[in-house]
Order: sequence, then C-alpha cells, then structure tokens
Amino acid sequence: MNIIKKKFLSIFENQVLKQGYVLEVRAWNPATFFEVDLHLPGVDMEKWTSVQHMKVKVSEYTYRDYTPALWDAETSTCTLCISSDHNGPGSAWVSSLKKGDEVSYIGIGSTFHKPVADSRLLCLGDMSSIGHFLALKQLALGIGEVYGAISFGMESHAREFSDYFDTYLQPIPEKNWDISLVSWIDAQELSTETIYIAGHIPTAMQLRRHLRQRNDFNGSIKLQGFWQ
Repeated sequence: MNIIKKKFLSIFENQVLKQGYVLEVRAWNPATFFEVDLHLPGVDMEKWTSVQHMKVKVSEYTYRDYTPALWDAETSTCTLCISSDHNGPGSAWVSSLKKGDEVSYIGIGSTFHKPVADSRLLCLGDMSSIGHFLALKQLALGIGEVYGAISFGMESHAREFSDYFDTYLQPIPEKNWDISLVSWIDAQELSTETIYIAGHIPTAMQLRRHLRQRNDFNGSIKLQGFWQ
C-alpha cells in the first residue's frame, strides 16, 4: 500500500473508528473457534430488529465483518462467535485476543435477515453462521420458531455447541462443503417456511438452487454469504 493511500486511510480511521472492550474470551477445543464477549459503550441495541454485522479492525487497514449475538441492551454487551480454522488476519486477530483488550470497529449495520412473524424459521449453515443464527433466534423470541442444521468439521465442536447453547439448531458432521446440509434438508418436509442460509458462499448458493428445485417448497429463501 502506497504512502498516500495509507495517509488517507489513517485520517479516515481517526474520524470513524469506535472502540469496544473485551470482557472475556472462550476458546473451544481445539482452539479454532472463539466466543468473544464485548462491551460496546454507546451502542443502542434496543433498536436492533434484524441481524447486525460489525466491521472490526483485525490488523493495519484490514477489517472483517462479525455478527453481534447474545446481546444485553441494558449493559451494551454482546458476544462474537468467530471461527479461526482458516489462515488470515481475522483468525490471527481473534487467536491473540485477551480480556481487557481494546477492539476498534467502524460501525454496526443491519443485514437483510430478520424474523418473519408467525413463521417457522429454518436455518442452514456452517460454523461461521453460529453467531448469525443465535442473533436471529434472539430476535425471533415470541415471534417464530428457529430450527435447522449447522455443519461442523470437528465432533468436539459439535458437542460444545450442543452443551453451550439451548437451540433447535442441530449440529451435523461436515462430510463436504455441501453434502451434509443437502442430505439433512432432503430428509425434511417443507412447505411455507422461511429459510435462512448463511456461511460459505458457494455452498449457500448451491443450497438455494437445490431448495428451489423442491416441488414441496413454496416459502422464501434469504441468503447471507460470509466467505469463499
């Protein structure tokens, strides 16, 4: 990156960056998945009506989007669920986090995923979708039932998910990027559900195509891709 671009980005960051603070970091076993509890002063979480994304600075002039989940509006706290099993700046950043660290972020914005009243909300995704679907579940309290499947590459992570979170989201073994979720959805009876797909972009798109070919499904599909 040239000097002029760095100077411009530095000025931009000084104007827009906000700060949060790490309250706790919990690594799963093995440590390729993390729960990061944050305090975000000044964030009005009462206004959240859809799943949010938070653009976090993970290294110099480098940002990654993460989903605030399990939030408490009264204390302005939330949890980020972050997979680090792919090498990159985001994985290096979360692996180095510790209690008391400052976290810089540009802002928090809405995604297109929000609960649909009086509808069953079927969720399909890989481990990177955990925070996203936990946020949708929190928003859907008293509105609709959230259920579905999340694929896990490691059995130990699947067990920890079941132990830590009280959900109707079923952990299933990840045989391939797509086979496990396709097999799971093919065993389900579908009608007018709203289906939320999140995670690995090629898999998400394949799942959407597969669902649209089902003669028994006449609901809607909402897709949120995270990574290639």
